[in-house]
Amino acid sequence: MSDLDKHPYGSKHRCHAGDPSHSPAPNHQYPTAKHHRGHLPGIGGDSDRPRTSSVASSRFTPPQNLDTAKNRQRKGWIVLFAMLFCGIIVIMNQFKVPTFMPALMADFHTDPGATGWLMSVIAVAGIVTAFPSAFLLNRFGPKGVGLFGLAFMVAGCTAGALSSTFVQLIAGRVLEGIGVAMMGVVATTVISMYFPREKAGLPMGIWNLWYVVGSTLAYNIGMPVALALTGDAYSWHAWWWFSDALALVAFVTFALFVSVPHTGQGIAAKQQCKTGKKAHRPAAILLEGFKVKRMWLFGLGFCFLMFTSLAVLTWVPTYVQEIELGKLLAQGLSTADAQAQAGISGGSMASLGFAASIPMALVTAVLLGRFQKLRQRNVMVVIAGFCAFFYVGAFLVPYEYLPFYLVLLGLESGWTSGVVWSMVPVTMPKRVTMPVGMAIIVFFQGISNLLCTPVVGYLIGADQVWVNVAPLCAVTAAIGTALWIVYALMKPPAFEEDESIDAATGASPGTARACRDLGMSPVDDVARNRGIKPPGMA
Repeated sequence: MSDLDKHPYGSKHRCHAGDPSHSPAPNHQYPTAKHHRGHLPGIGGDSDRPRTSSVASSRFTPPQNLDTAKNRQRKGWIVLFAMLFCGIIVIMNQFKVPTFMPALMADFHTDPGATGWLMSVIAVAGIVTAFPSAFLLNRFGPKGVGLFGLAFMVAGCTAGALSSTFVQLIAGRVLEGIGVAMMGVVATTVISMYFPREKAGLPMGIWNLWYVVGSTLAYNIGMPVALALTGDAYSWHAWWWFSDALALVAFVTFALFVSVPHTGQGIAAKQQCKTGKKAHRPAAILLEGFKVKRMWLFGLGFCFLMFTSLAVLTWVPTYVQEIELGKLLAQGLSTADAQAQAGISGGSMASLGFAASIPMALVTAVLLGRFQKLRQRNVMVVIAGFCAFFYVGAFLVPYEYLPFYLVLLGLESGWTSGVVWSMVPVTMPKRVTMPVGMAIIVFFQGISNLLCTPVVGYLIGADQVWVNVAPLCAVTAAIGTALWIVYALMKPPAFEEDESIDAATGASPGTARACRDLGMSPVDDVARNRGIKPPGMA
């Protein structure tokens, strides 16, 4: 038996016959396990072992229409934009608190530190749910888990809108956090199923818009919506109900438009063919993903850099509202009118950063599609780390320059978030373990969300001493950047395309690539010349 056949899960390959999108490009720049061992399949180390012809083996699949790949990727783009719409609504719900922070503190008689837990507690559910989501994906599939997550989001919004105590509102935010965590794992997993590793940069970059667009909308439309619905810009109940309606729309959209491609010829599919009953991969398959040290290192660095970003962007609305309120009261406006105008100004100015991140996220997506080599991606990672130091000066610059500075921070945010999601497919060695990689990112994102808002709230204090934020941002940015530099210097993984097979013949990617590299006839040509036909066509 060849090394290609020795796989801990049974067959290494899924049935993607006729789908070249699931075969590596001829000049694939990512190292495979065979390359790391110093030889090509069937050459060198295992050439003296009995080999089963890949042409005559059961892995030989009937040739399919070559348009299948194009149709699959076309379907993948439809699914991507449907998930993007749902993701934007999910992030809007995550960031619906900051612009209403003063109103919430007044209604529940809490200080900034306690109120900050409304943002942080949503991360608790993310931390708890992140890794179980990967195993739930294995059991119920991406669509089922995605619908579960959006159902939790709807329930959390409803509980929050009906809450009359701070504890009830916290409980609703926990339910919303489950939806955020599940959506993050599900969406990126589905993208990796439709797009091969070397072409996933652009789709992942576009998916990154869920964060920047959703947060931008949350900062801009929250108070105008509340004002339009109730006549009170600080009516957070109205904003919660509106968010609930949007979450319900997202649930319906996901149910109608999101699906996954055929799972193919893995161990679960074979078991299902044998028994006629629905089967699933053994959960132990996913455990290999937890052993990827580079993924943990990358996630930890992201945690510190995310903390740096949130330390500024979460509190900018409160900072601006405080300054604008003082100005308006000095001009003789009534307290109610001054608070309404200050609240809208705070949300609008804070959104400048998120709005600026949208075009940068698109630019980053294009660059990710252009630069596909690991070395190029690592350079983008290190640049993103150093850019985090811009956050140090957010509360130190003169107030009149703050709008321009927020635009600069938005450009940094769009770059970094685009790079983060795109690095998971090129960090996890096996496609089947990619949900674990996504879960690691969501886990560390949850930790940064959990700790950042209350820590910064306590540093600011009741007297709101904003300059205290700068030293904290400097330390977290330095740690995160250092971790990402170490990540970039580490040896890249040996990629095992365990989910893909040759488009026409079903041969393993290594075999097909070896034929091309050595100038040999393709496997399908050899089969045709020898009169060998695949099963079902004999």
